[in-house]
Amino acid sequence: MYETMGDKIKVLADFENGVIAPRLFRLQNRDYKIKYVSLRYQEKSGTSINHFFAVETEDGGVFKICFNDKSLIWTVGEMWRD
Repeated sequence: MYETMGDKIKVLADFENGVIAPRLFRLQNRDYKIKYVSLRYQEKSGTSINHFFAVETEDGGVFKICFNDKSLIWTVGEMWRD
């Protein structure tokens, strides 16, 4: 079951050739290394674009994270809980 969160996070990401590739993020003072991105999509919100990523971390966690291109803020929207 997914748990809705909405917490701001710090993310280490590559921005290359118009592609955003998150690599690592910090949530509640814990670092999560991203193993792979399973889904990415964008949604327009007013004058900004939210970039969404479904990621699996090396420890098996599954998260949905978001980058807002106007505010430059990353958030975690959902986390999978067994």
